[in-house]
This record gives sequence, structure tokens and C-alpha cells, in this order.
Amino acid sequence: MTQSTANLLRYLFVLTILASAITIAPATAAGGALKVDITRYEPYPAEIGKYVDVWVNVKNMGGGTAEDVTIELMPKYPFTLDSSSNARQNKGSIGADSSAMYEYRLFVASDAKPGAHEITIRYQGDEGPTWSEKDFEIKVGTDTLDSRGTLKLEAIKTDPEVLIPGDEGTVTITLTNTASQYAVTINGKDYDTNAQLKEIELIGSDGIVVTTGSYQNMGVLGPDDSIEISYNVRVSDDAADGTEHLNLALTGSSHTYNAKWNIPIRVEIAGIKIIPSKPLKLACDGGKIEFDVANTHSSMFTSVSIEPRAEGITFTPTEYFIGTMEPDELFTIEF
Repeated sequence: MTQSTANLLRYLFVLTILASAITIAPATAAGGALKVDITRYEPYPAEIGKYVDVWVNVKNMGGGTAEDVTIELMPKYPFTLDSSSNARQNKGSIGADSSAMYEYRLFVASDAKPGAHEITIRYQGDEGPTWSEKDFEIKVGTDTLDSRGTLKLEAIKTDPEVLIPGDEGTVTITLTNTASQYAVTINGKDYDTNAQLKEIELIGSDGIVVTTGSYQNMGVLGPDDSIEISYNVRVSDDAADGTEHLNLALTGSSHTYNAKWNIPIRVEIAGIKIIPSKPLKLACDGGKIEFDVANTHSSMFTSVSIEPRAEGITFTPTEYFIGTMEPDELFTIEF
């Protein structure tokens, strides 16, 4: 949940808002569809006669919860597990559109040949006799095949969807390897189609500061595989209304495979508006004033309260608590 704060001074009022964008989780149901990927391994490439750490991500792509997710790494020569008891791992259930990360440590045989070698990972979403399997390649040694995978920017998601000055939010970026097969032959020479991720950095703009550092040495992304990367951002209090343009910089296996993408982020100055619904007139002995309070932000606000302040004037009530305000919702309040 992302916290938002907006301060508006108008008609001698100070508006105090504690706001958060609300995400509604999908209902739980049986039958999650699992996607298994090796997100990275270190060192890259794996070194002969040494250990290599492998991170396996399991994402539930289905509409329901996968109740009892188990994965098992089945190494092949030249790889062996640090302990055979670590081969099978179970982290319980994985909700819809959620992920779990599993870590393995493999030893590379001292007589291994440089090149790409396979391991097999099998997995199941519920306990039973049925397993699915997927093979992955791990590069070994310095004399490995050149990588020719190409990445594309698949999706950009901002939470909240529209930011306001003073906001803190999250930008999630999806990158996909566009290759559809594991190897290609160019001029009689074989190349693998993995995409190497040496460094990925989101660079801020005048109005938005990126508070998450760059991701480094993230390994490789196989053909047709995707990776989601999240960055925390903060919008300056004086950010202008409009679109801020951030830059995503990728360092790949060589200069040819480096890339930069424009990341547009929408900023809206208006969040809550206070509009007098009647003429602002007070007699010497007091009176009543009435205002309309409108949420012009595209996200829901919670814990909205209005606190009037003016020199020499006492207001009753001293604070008007509205609570939750949906986008475009309007309340009329009276003091």
C-alpha cells in the first residue's frame, strides 16, 4: 500500500490528508498456473571447479491460488547440488499473480567443459503424482557462446497509477527477451539467445527522484522469458502538473545490446479540491459556512479530514472527518 500526502491551503483552510491507494486482491480459487524461470545465477558465467548460486522464480499466472507449490532441481553433469536434501523445496501456497523465490547452490565439476550446460527443474502446484518439467541452460567457463538475446520493454505499472506532488510510489517495469528459440546460427556460427543483464538503472527527472539504486549482475534472461523490476520513487513537492519522463538504462553483454527506454510517469497537482457551496459570509456573532470537498485524484484516498483555521475565528467542529473518498466523489460539509 502506497502512502500519499497532499496539503492544500484555500479559503483560510488547511486540508490534512493521510491517503493511500487501495489494491483489491483477487479472490482465492484453486488451480494456479505456474511459470518457472531462472532469474539469475552468480557468478556469471559459472566457474569450473567452484560453486554457483542459482535463483529460481516461480510465478502463479492463474486466477486462483496454487495451494501446495513444490519445485525440485535435477542437476546434470557437470553440476551437482551442495546437498541432495536441498533438491526439493516447498514454500506452501502462492496467490494469483504472486511469486516465490527459491535458491540453490550447485558445484561445477573440475573437469567441466566451457560452454552452456543444462539443468532440469520440475514443479507442481498441488501435491500428487503429476509434475511439469523445464530445462534451463547455465553458462560455464569464460569461453562460452556469445549471447544474442534482445530485450524489449513489455509493460510499465505505477502504484498509485497517477502520482501527486509529495507522493511516494512504486514503478514496476517488465522486460521480455524477444527470442523464441535457444540458439541461432549466423554465418555458420552458433549463438545462444539469452539476454544478459549486467545493470539496470532507472534515472529520475527534475520532478521525480528514484530512491532505489541500480540492479547489478542479474544474470541472464532466457528466450521468451520476462522479468519484473520495481523501483521506489518520490515526487517533489513542487512538481509540475503533467508527465515526467524517467529513463531506464540497460547494460547488456556488449555495447550493441545496451538500451535506453523512456518511462512516462503522470503527475497531477490537484488531489482534493475545496469549493464554497454558499457565499462566505459571517456575522459578528458567528454563522455557518458550507463547502464541497471533491476527490479529483484518480486514486482512492483514505482517512481524509478537513481542519479549518482562521485567525480570530473558532470553528465547530474543530475538525471534520470524511474518511474514504473514491475518485470523483464529493462531500458537502458545514462548520
